[in-house]
Amino acid sequence: MNRIGAFCWSLITIALLFTASSASAASMPYAFDSGTAVLTVTIDDGFNTNVVAGGGTVPITLDGSLVVFDPVLSANGTLISLSLTDAGPINIDLNEALVALDTISIVDALLMNNAGATADLTGPGSFFIDTMLSADVSGVFPDTSLFGPTHVDSITSGASGTLVVTGDELTLGLFGINIATFQQSAAPNPETAPLVNVKADFVFVGTLVPEPGTALLLGLGLIGLGAARPER
Repeated sequence: MNRIGAFCWSLITIALLFTASSASAASMPYAFDSGTAVLTVTIDDGFNTNVVAGGGTVPITLDGSLVVFDPVLSANGTLISLSLTDAGPINIDLNEALVALDTISIVDALLMNNAGATADLTGPGSFFIDTMLSADVSGVFPDTSLFGPTHVDSITSGASGTLVVTGDELTLGLFGINIATFQQSAAPNPETAPLVNVKADFVFVGTLVPEPGTALLLGLGLIGLGAARPER
């Protein structure tokens, strides 16, 4: 084969490589580099009374967060998977006048989509997805007695959310994720006392993670072009 023929085959090879790469790259992973997450703690009294001391919310620092989005799997794209982990203990100070607990500590929290659960986006970028959260929970009662740590696996929760992709950035919001629901075991009548509900809201901005294979294929293609370049 002459050099011109080799040059042409190199171009064809590069085209095929990029076609294969594009086909396999429909699912796009995004790593989150900024965002906020807050917890709300209420009691199931019919009024969703906030029981965080001071009536506020609890900020969370996350680490190792990753979302995979496929823009072509459905008409508006599909959220394939999500994985959000905490970067340290989540400490919650409760109002002892409202609940029979003083503090709660949540460690090693991992929030993921439930096994096999994906979410097709609607036109405005909204979705609902079943989630699963695992964590170790411990706490202190007002008399300073302790409970836990107890491992918790929540497999019946879900969250509504929004997802918007702009260039290489993905903005994700997840709202009303049920982290834990438990009885007030120190209450005078724990069987009839309102349950405590812990929920979380997340808003993140993620950056597209480049595929290592794309750069490798490009490099191999350029090497092929160099080898096939006609001598002058």
